[in-house]
Amino acid sequence: MDDLSLPAVDSLRRAQNAIIEHSLDRISAEHPWYRTLPEAPRRQIDAVARLGVTMFVDSVETPRDDVVPNRIFSVAPAALTGTITLGQTLGLVRTVLDVVIEEAPQAVPAEDHDTVTILALTFGRDVGFAAAEVYARAAEARGAWDARLESVAVDSMLHDSPEDAVTRAGTAGWGGAGPVVALVARAALDAMGASRLRHECRQLSSDCLVSARGDSVIIVLGAAEEEAGGGGSPERALGRAAQTIASMIDGVVVIGPVVPGIDQAGRSLRSALAGLRARPGWPDAPNPVHADDLLPERLLDGDELAAEQITALVGAPLHSMGEPFEETVATYLSLGGSLEATARALFVHANTVRYRLGRVSEQVGWDATDARDGLMLHMAIIVGRLRAHQGG
Repeated sequence: MDDLSLPAVDSLRRAQNAIIEHSLDRISAEHPWYRTLPEAPRRQIDAVARLGVTMFVDSVETPRDDVVPNRIFSVAPAALTGTITLGQTLGLVRTVLDVVIEEAPQAVPAEDHDTVTILALTFGRDVGFAAAEVYARAAEARGAWDARLESVAVDSMLHDSPEDAVTRAGTAGWGGAGPVVALVARAALDAMGASRLRHECRQLSSDCLVSARGDSVIIVLGAAEEEAGGGGSPERALGRAAQTIASMIDGVVVIGPVVPGIDQAGRSLRSALAGLRARPGWPDAPNPVHADDLLPERLLDGDELAAEQITALVGAPLHSMGEPFEETVATYLSLGGSLEATARALFVHANTVRYRLGRVSEQVGWDATDARDGLMLHMAIIVGRLRAHQGG
């Protein structure tokens, strides 16, 4: 393609201001959203349009010089990436380009019409790609910043006061006041993987925080107070969401207990982390597994929170049933699960032992005749005895 003649370039330069003004008029007429913007963003967008037309004429005048299209957006990055969408920006580019294609060829001799049109189309294509690049960089920067805020919020849940944790979570975008659950997974995620996971979490829960840390990832999910997900309580809906998210992760996942609100999220998170550390102690554990199902391993691993939780979940309900039931369970477990030996030790019939164990299974939720449940009950009884001995 031949360069434009000097007279043609001079003609374009003289027509430049008119093309700019006509472009701005067309933008205002064809894009109603533009007219609703505050004055400052509109001025910045006008500056982008003016610079775009000017740079086009510059590129025609000196075609061998490097013209960097994304420099057009340097005059208003905040207006473009923070106020209007990429689609709206491309709409502006098309509008200005339409005016340039209509008017620029008319400003030059007839033999240069096609050349100017091709130059305008090429320049417009480059500007479109530059706009996409600007938005991609802005999105990447926002994503990195958001990820840092979420990691800070998670750290605050682990180490700071509940009030500070609420504040940090709010800074990271947490807006709900409903129940919360934490998940911890042994999985390595890059920035793209974390972003995809965050997107999935936001489809299933009202609030979420995702923090990728080397070979592990932490997720905190929140449900709106009124959210029930098609039936049941918000807590149940959140539990289902946690299970769904856990199934998407390629790695060992531990789900913490559901807690009432974000101010108690640290409890769920610490439980999940303790469960992940203790998980090797139960090689046959399901995946995902709940942190409360790992209470025996967590106790043996030195988790102080596990003693509180096993007392609340198992020990206290068993104790409240009365001494005969607690004694029957303790004796049955200490004698290796023998009904007859337990009956002889307690001077009762074997059917009485069977009845008491059945009642415990119904009311407490743990079956002493099951090996895993029996371990949970036995550990709860031991913790209760130690606490009674210590006066706690």
